[in-house]
Amino acid sequence: MKNIFNVCLLLLLLSNYACKKEEDIYVRSDTVIIGDYTHMVRHIFDTVIVFNVMPAYFDLDLDHDGEGDIRLISKKLGSYGIGYHPVSELNCMTNKASVSGFYTQDTMFMYIDQSSSIGEDGKVHLDVQQMFSCSPMSDHDTILGINPNVFKISVLTTNDKINQETIFKTASLILSDDSYGLPPETIIKPDTVMRIFVYNYNNCNTFPQDEVNYIGIRMMNGNEVRYGWIKLSIIANNKIIIYETAMQE
Repeated sequence: MKNIFNVCLLLLLLSNYACKKEEDIYVRSDTVIIGDYTHMVRHIFDTVIVFNVMPAYFDLDLDHDGEGDIRLISKKLGSYGIGYHPVSELNCMTNKASVSGFYTQDTMFMYIDQSSSIGEDGKVHLDVQQMFSCSPMSDHDTILGINPNVFKISVLTTNDKINQETIFKTASLILSDDSYGLPPETIIKPDTVMRIFVYNYNNCNTFPQDEVNYIGIRMMNGNEVRYGWIKLSIIANNKIIIYETAMQE
């Protein structure tokens, strides 16, 4: 009986040793699948960031060292006189943190439309609309400038992958920016009244509205690399809802 007990004890010790060795040889994967929580540390927030008189922001401490790594910001640009437009931003607060994205060509197009009429004052009333956009608006656009290498954030969904082949950058980026117009400038001449309207359309490579999506994250500490994501939604261009973050163990 004593021999049987010793054999069982030995087998138990060997089994525990084998399990421990299996845990010891765990190697962090170089690929993360969005939405897969295997070997991921998940934190649920359900936090809402929204502009209220002053810009609002929320800092994410992704490596739990007591310092913020990613800041999400809700703000409004403009003034009382010309009007406001809502904007949401993401800032990498440390060189350890970077976000996944891609490089693309950024082109500024301008299109001018005008109409005229004779007013009751006998003058020619001329309305000029100057429209600026990151995408073509007509066959008669003027190209004001081209930036051939602009970093834009990638919008990820469930089952997308991030790994060492993904492009990451430590950056400050606009996630969503509302299109807006400026109050008209009026120029009065002896025989003409001209009103100039300026419109800016910011609808290229912006974060989707009213959807749940992800931003890929890479955290580096020396030669150690961890991948993860932020799960969020953006509503009305500057209401940011953070649902969760997940980072590799």
